[in-house]
Amino acid sequence: MEENRHRTGNQWLRITGTLLSLALLAYLLWQQDWQELWRQVRGVSLWVWLGCFGLYFSGQVFNALRWYILLRSKQVEITFLECLKLILSGAFASNFLPSTVGGDVLRVVGSQPFTGSYTLSLASVLLDRGLNVFAMLATLPFSFFTFTAPNVHLDLKQQLSSALALGLPALRQKLGKALKKFKDALLLWFNQPRVLAAALIISWLSVLVIFVGNIILAHHLGMPVKFYQVVGVNAITYLLTLLPITLNGYGVREVLITTLYVALGGSLEQAASLAVITRFFMLLETLPGSLWIGSYLSLIRLSKEDKASEPRLDGENGN
Repeated sequence: MEENRHRTGNQWLRITGTLLSLALLAYLLWQQDWQELWRQVRGVSLWVWLGCFGLYFSGQVFNALRWYILLRSKQVEITFLECLKLILSGAFASNFLPSTVGGDVLRVVGSQPFTGSYTLSLASVLLDRGLNVFAMLATLPFSFFTFTAPNVHLDLKQQLSSALALGLPALRQKLGKALKKFKDALLLWFNQPRVLAAALIISWLSVLVIFVGNIILAHHLGMPVKFYQVVGVNAITYLLTLLPITLNGYGVREVLITTLYVALGGSLEQAASLAVITRFFMLLETLPGSLWIGSYLSLIRLSKEDKASEPRLDGENGN
């Protein structure tokens, strides 16, 4: 009962945070000079759009490659294409479906026919997710180097403290559970350091392509930013969107990107355009997952039905 009440409270916090963030984003967009925004966007060539989207999509390909390596190291007979389908379907579920259908849950259930083990499927997804988070958070020093520069008028400590104060209680519980699960998953691959090293390198490649795509877009939108500054913006944005105060970071990510790039010398129109365009890329790259998500959702339904049909011991009926 207490756990359900806590889960409901977290859900309402995320819904409220998302609505407030979207409202603030709408206010920022309302303040823009739309003619200037259109001029900025129209000035970007089609090849730049396609190239940047290709970089974003390659991030998903690297994610699939990392997971494929982890699974194959455990003699799991799965193809790279199947891993990519599960990665895209899971990302699509996280972006477009209700929060009760999580992308990680879909990957765990969808990979079970190949692993033959719920434990191995869950451990591989947890380790895969943890390596990606580690790779991104390892770039946080660039954030402090960027936003503590004398020519940047932004109190990063104040921004962090206010955001952490809002989401810290829920974040502590979430991080505690996540770290324990990650540690347990890591133990299964602990005697395979080469596999872990390869997976970590691929994790850095998966975030590097995003940084490159963002710097190309930023320059073509006319923003005077350097590569290390783009890395810094992405790192701090990723950190704050980990806070469980919005649904999938909607709204808060766009507000953060706009605020941080304006602090680095970009105009409101340029920064907001970059925030919206990159969010569009993040959604568009997962759309192929819609082609296969139906079959994976069927597996989730069957899994729930199997658990519900399992015979119960005396006294398990709650009476």
